Amino acid sequence: MIPEHTDIPYKISSEGSILAESYKPRQSRCSFSVCLKVGALILIAGIVLSLAFLPSLLSRMVTPARGKRPTAHPGNLPANHTTTVGLGPLDPRLVRSFWGVDYTPHGTQLQFGCGVTQEEVIQDLRLLYQITPRIRLYGMDCNQADYVLNGMRILNINMGVILTIWVDSNQTTYQRQYDTFWRVLETYGGDNIIGVSIGNEALFRKEVSVSTLVASIRDVKKKMIAMGYPKIPVYTSDIRELPKLMPEQDAVLDNVHPFFAGTLPQDAANWTWHYFYGVDQYPTIKLAEKLNQTQTKPAMISEIGWPTFPEDGSIQAAIPSVENQKILLDTFICQANRRGVPYFWFEFKDEPWKQDMFNETRESFWGIFDKDNNLKVSSLPNCTLPVWKKGDLFIPQPKPLDS
Repeated sequence: MIPEHTDIPYKISSEGSILAESYKPRQSRCSFSVCLKVGALILIAGIVLSLAFLPSLLSRMVTPARGKRPTAHPGNLPANHTTTVGLGPLDPRLVRSFWGVDYTPHGTQLQFGCGVTQEEVIQDLRLLYQITPRIRLYGMDCNQADYVLNGMRILNINMGVILTIWVDSNQTTYQRQYDTFWRVLETYGGDNIIGVSIGNEALFRKEVSVSTLVASIRDVKKKMIAMGYPKIPVYTSDIRELPKLMPEQDAVLDNVHPFFAGTLPQDAANWTWHYFYGVDQYPTIKLAEKLNQTQTKPAMISEIGWPTFPEDGSIQAAIPSVENQKILLDTFICQANRRGVPYFWFEFKDEPWKQDMFNETRESFWGIFDKDNNLKVSSLPNCTLPVWKKGDLFIPQPKPLDS
């Protein structure tokens, strides 16, 4: 190993040893016994130093160089770190008040080439850990789940994660993400996984039939049980064809957006309580009654948020702006926590790629943070939640509005 600090110029011999270019052998010779003892000491010291530096050398060999852009190929995975770096200094403006937050790492769109790096995900996780115990991912492409779960190991933090196997009209997409999901589960285990979502609004987009979606849910549930994870819930985030979906999934997930209902931001929280009960929670209560069950399936808001730009992207009384996003934050977050409403805030940070994909500017500006991880609002709601603990799969349920 080349010494990092030396005053003597050096070169590498053909045998791989280090030779000091200015070194001249001393004229006097030592006795054979003395030289033998000195040589033995040098040999022992060399072995000790080699063992000391061997882990560092190996880690440099297996860890991707900073800035290297991995692709979706299974061979380009983040190094499985055993050392931790810690969270670093905390931001006093951030409060762990969000029950959950939707998260898409930048550079995880396969059609755009994949550009996600471990370093970028770690920077995101440092912020996410300070505002929420749980995150929800939207797909498996570009090894995003690996970077998230491995990043948690590096930071030595625990967060609950919903993993999503993306579903669209292309069966190849599903198979690719399906295969990746099982590899991730085998690699990292299920300790941090709090749910598996089979697609997101695939029925709403009319990209899959309800029979196909139900078959996929059944398949994943069966395999999760076979792999020793019978308690991890499996579901989809869709309420179309709910009577057919609900008996098959372990929870009802719905993307609930008062913005698209055209509400004033001041009315958005109240609108959400009534929508959630009437559309999501009430059907689970009626299903339990029909089946003569005392335990209803939990309902969850998988998305709720408010865009911040552009102002001309309004829907009736709902106007995108940072000020209006803050109104919903201040009137919804802590009240939802007190009521026991499970939700994932949409979303962690702005996603510039969406305006290119959907040809619609507003889609890119729903983040609490901008694309560079700068907090948009002046302050966040202050109702601190406990740190998530491994194995916590509990989904709280509020009392029905009419009780």
